[in-house]
Amino acid sequence: MSAVLPVDIPDELVWQVLNTASIGLIVTDPDRRILYVNATFEEETGYTAEEVRGRPCSFLQGPETDPADVAALREALNQAQPVERVILNYRKDGSPLWYKVRIRPLHVAGVLRYFVGVQEDFTLAHTAQVELQRLAYLDSLTGLGNRRAFDVHVRHAVQAVQATRLFVLDLNEFKQVNDTRGHAAGDVLLAQVGACLNELAQGRGHAYRLGGDEFAVLIPDLGSAAALFETRLLETLQALDGSTLRISVGSAGFPAEAADGGAWLRLADRRMYAHKATKAR
Repeated sequence: MSAVLPVDIPDELVWQVLNTASIGLIVTDPDRRILYVNATFEEETGYTAEEVRGRPCSFLQGPETDPADVAALREALNQAQPVERVILNYRKDGSPLWYKVRIRPLHVAGVLRYFVGVQEDFTLAHTAQVELQRLAYLDSLTGLGNRRAFDVHVRHAVQAVQATRLFVLDLNEFKQVNDTRGHAAGDVLLAQVGACLNELAQGRGHAYRLGGDEFAVLIPDLGSAAALFETRLLETLQALDGSTLRISVGSAGFPAEAADGGAWLRLADRRMYAHKATKAR
């Protein structure tokens, strides 16, 4: 349904309304060259109307703009179809600006004459979405990746058939720490373990807290250095907590020792439990 405007509405009033709108407005010709932008567009982007007039809208995009977003917009506009998309643009000073854009074709006498775009600053909302996504893959106590992040990275390694070493670790008798010294002390110990694992894996791979007192480390292309890395893991962690901490660890390589992700995890777990059994004797 189209709006019905009073026939006697002054042109001056129309332009005043457009220019004082609190949302960015942009009008282009059929070739997507800019004809008009309002004051909000100027404020948000740092460009004046004179600087952008005649330029293609694509000049607002930059090195981190997702090509998939650009392609989706281009496909819709090539077919003169309305489109809505969140896309990364850049201000005049080079800073990023996330926009939710809504673009509609405007026909006059059945002929495409203009594209009219409404641009809503989506930067804060996008930042919040990214942070929520980050937290969804983060263990809040240790700052390591959580089980969800671990599963994603295992799946990626398997799909890419990337040579990767998996280490799974368990803190032996950790329940006694909670029972005798309190859960606060247990949390401190878990955080210390997380910090050590993160430092050991930094620049080489990733460390995760899988839950409770279970941890994992994924290191790509470790090769013959796997045994040395496992020794470092044990020595570093056992030096925590006044040398009273006991660790069980098991490791397995993919694809050298396992044909798929499930077999890979099971093999590392079996070796970890075998290590734990030897410590219990």
